[in-house]
Amino acid sequence: MGENDREEKRKVEYQQFLEVVSQHKKLLELTVYNCDLSIRVTGLVEEMVAEACSAIKARFDRTNQELGDLRVEVHKEYLEFFRMLYLTLGNLIYKKEKKLEELDRNIRSTHIQLEFCIETFDPNAKKHSDAKKQLYQVRAQTEEELNMLKEKQNKAQEDFQSTEEQLMSAGIEFQHPADEQNEEVLNRRSKMVEYRAHLSKQEEVKIAAEREEIKRAKSLKQGGGAPAGVPMGRITNTNTNSFT
Repeated sequence: MGENDREEKRKVEYQQFLEVVSQHKKLLELTVYNCDLSIRVTGLVEEMVAEACSAIKARFDRTNQELGDLRVEVHKEYLEFFRMLYLTLGNLIYKKEKKLEELDRNIRSTHIQLEFCIETFDPNAKKHSDAKKQLYQVRAQTEEELNMLKEKQNKAQEDFQSTEEQLMSAGIEFQHPADEQNEEVLNRRSKMVEYRAHLSKQEEVKIAAEREEIKRAKSLKQGGGAPAGVPMGRITNTNTNSFT
């Protein structure tokens, strides 16, 4: 009985061992399956995240490019606005400076007339004195307006500096309104010089003709009088009008 009991006990223990091993095997196989499944799911999630990141990056780059293009267009629009403002202020500054030059000439002329009236005890001295004071008041107001326009122009140029840098970094070529204004001023000065030169030539021609007419009149007078059909009074009047 002892030998049979031990054999039976051994068989029971072995059967229990096989069951335990079988259970552990199933658990291990389940663990391996779960690990494989986790690896697969992780790969799928990683792929999905990578695709999502790529899509987000592509959208970000596209949006950033669109915003960059929009910024460039805004800077271009601001350039046109600044150009219009700068040239308008430059034109007003040019006119104010010319007005100051004219006022200075009028002040000098009025001062000379005032000094002459004072020396000759002319009763119009007060009128010239009042005119001189009024001219000084107008000049002070004009100078104040000129300084205000220059401040506005300088402020506008300072505000445009960031836009200028952005346009240059974007490779946008443009002519700065300051350079454009300088060219316009130079063109105006060139036209004025040509106009004055033309007037000067006309005056030279008039003076030469006047001298020739006087010379002929003197020679006729020395030769015995005016030519037939041309009275001396008419020659004198022509000379006077020409000088005027």
